[in-house]
Amino acid sequence: MIENLKETIQQMDRLQAEQHYSEAETLCNETIKALPSSEQGQIVQVSLQNRLASILEAQSRYPQALTAVHSAQKILESIKASISPAIAISLDITNLSSLGTLQRIQGNYAEAEQNYQRAIELIETQGTEEYQSKKIQLANNLAIVYKYWGKFEAAENLYQNTLASLKQQHGNHHPDVASIYHNLAGLNHAREDYETAETWARQSYQLHLELFGAQHPKTIADGAALGSILHGLEQWDEAITYFKTAITFFEERFGSIHYDVALNLNNLAASLQAKGDLSQAEQAYRRALEIKTQILGESHPELAITLNNLASVLKQSGKIEEAKSFFEQARAIFATTLGEDHPNVKICQDNIKSLEVDYSR
Repeated sequence: MIENLKETIQQMDRLQAEQHYSEAETLCNETIKALPSSEQGQIVQVSLQNRLASILEAQSRYPQALTAVHSAQKILESIKASISPAIAISLDITNLSSLGTLQRIQGNYAEAEQNYQRAIELIETQGTEEYQSKKIQLANNLAIVYKYWGKFEAAENLYQNTLASLKQQHGNHHPDVASIYHNLAGLNHAREDYETAETWARQSYQLHLELFGAQHPKTIADGAALGSILHGLEQWDEAITYFKTAITFFEERFGSIHYDVALNLNNLAASLQAKGDLSQAEQAYRRALEIKTQILGESHPELAITLNNLASVLKQSGKIEEAKSFFEQARAIFATTLGEDHPNVKICQDNIKSLEVDYSR
């Protein structure tokens, strides 16, 4: 199997690129099982366990992905003393990056930051172009953590530095450049600077459209991101069109239980709510909540976002007691995962107080 490994990995790359994740997973597991127990076989297994983690992550199977990364870490620790420092550092960087990504997805932002920074520190001990490319990717991933964590200035600095490096390395017409445009749009959306966000989002959408076409996951994701920004600009009809397109696309690709389906249902509900269609908004929020609970569990900050949003539409519909219950659940999750001082905790507290005032009248 070692002799054919290059071809096998190329096949996995094709399957992942085409989003045939079940086939990629099967091939990866079969390859792992066929590896010899030699030191070389264990080195390869560390890499393949991380690849398996990325395949599982793409299917929103986060606990299994985390198990794969931990398996890779355990194997690496057992052989680190006997392999070359260069190989050990490369595998350490891969493990830390995989772990940081999964921790970010699961809302463990401090741990994600720590692992990304450790990986970047290891890269800075090296000097090859390959490692510098990895550093750019890790800096971008760290910026995503900062955005979700509410550390906007730190995220902005990392994004801008990463964008400059990518343009210098690849030019303006490159998928990684489009990805940074997308992330800068998301950052300014989080800041509620919708006009700046729209500028970045349209650049990202247009570049992905030129590179990949209209029916590509990145183009669809950009359309959905633009929809969220248009919602902030009160252009709800156009936003709803983007969200519905994305929901249909991701359901056809991944099935109904997938994070991108839930995300776009949540956003669709928000635009429906803003238009005053409370019944359809509530229905979409409940679907999003059910999917997120199955994927992320009951204590993830992403779940709290939908709980808070569902509570707001229930409040508008006059369902006061149920709304209060959901606001309180959202507040508890935010406080536990993000800390009592996080802005989302205050938002939930204010929502509960306003509900109590309205209910007492």
